Amino acid sequence: MTTEDFKRDILLLQPRLQRIAERIVGDPDSAADAVQEAVITLWEQRSLLKSQDLEKLAPTVVKRRSIDMLRKQHPTVPVDAENLMLTEMPSDDQEERYQLARKLVDKLPKRQRDAILMKYENGLSIEEIDKATGMSSTHVYATLSRAYKALREAIKQYKEEIS
Repeated sequence: MTTEDFKRDILLLQPRLQRIAERIVGDPDSAADAVQEAVITLWEQRSLLKSQDLEKLAPTVVKRRSIDMLRKQHPTVPVDAENLMLTEMPSDDQEERYQLARKLVDKLPKRQRDAILMKYENGLSIEEIDKATGMSSTHVYATLSRAYKALREAIKQYKEEIS
């Protein structure tokens, strides 16, 4: 794709890309930033693209950049290690809480359980977990995110049961 073709095609796609980004990030300025980052990525690949490829690829790149932007702005605050009490052995008054946390973690699917335990009991970083498990960093983040969600739901359910 020539430079002129790229400029022409991307300008035609710009309003659509902006709408896609705004739907995801909710803010016109942040959406414009996401579109800009996507256009830069596509620009760098323009020699490999055809017009029809750009039309199909651009929305996907914008969606991914928008989601990345959201993740950077609002990092996931997982179930807190202090609440789980997995980082250290509990004192006597926290034993019941610790046992509940372990019980809930033990009910998670194997990958999620392993990732949680590696992070909070062993103190491993995401990079260390990906090396230990063979998962990519992105997969580790996704696995932890699913585990946090499952734990939040389990804690919520437990609180409802005891109320």
